[in-house]
Amino acid sequence: MRVFFDFDNTVTFGDVLNEMIERYSVCDDWIVLEKAWQSGEITTKECLAGQMKWIRISKQELNRYLKTVRIDPYFIKLVGLLREREIPSVIVSDNFEPIIQLILEHNGIKDFGVYANHLRFYKDRVFPSFPYQNPDCTFCAHCKKVHFMNDEHSMEDPIIYVGDGRSDICASKEADIVFAKDTLLRYRKKHDLPCIEFHDLSGVYEYLNKRTSHDLYRHTNL
Repeated sequence: MRVFFDFDNTVTFGDVLNEMIERYSVCDDWIVLEKAWQSGEITTKECLAGQMKWIRISKQELNRYLKTVRIDPYFIKLVGLLREREIPSVIVSDNFEPIIQLILEHNGIKDFGVYANHLRFYKDRVFPSFPYQNPDCTFCAHCKKVHFMNDEHSMEDPIIYVGDGRSDICASKEADIVFAKDTLLRYRKKHDLPCIEFHDLSGVYEYLNKRTSHDLYRHTNL
């Protein structure tokens, strides 16, 4: 088993990146880009690169803001459970790696794997880059499913995916078990794709605790 978590509005309450763009943009052009992305006129990469261009914030100021961001308390319990039972798990996000790492650290989580877009700071400007773009995928800035193909793990290991938005659609199609809410849930229902609906991570924790307890019991009684 391997578990992959989206970040914004999955681990966090609300979309941290969208809130940051709205709060620190010097003009409203980000709204035009957002609408163009929602209608499919531009790619996710084009949208994010354009939106980040209008942000003005220093790394120090951003850090102060991120200290106010809280995560679902059940994610902390999930991290403990997955580590205890040696189940590989990571965050895969269209947000940016330093932002995610700072939020995790402020909430007491260290050394948890994160795959996300990259961000460089210079004075009050931010410069994004997209190392996980898939040339075969014209939609995603970070095609999360590329992380499923990891030689360290058997391809027979079931993949559990937990997400909420458009950036999770590609990855969810390749997963064995999908926890979905909001946009991802509506998409999977519309296309008759199986999923488990969730509202917060308590349901994910209960599922994984029960499933891994059963697997642990079976293994110790062989």
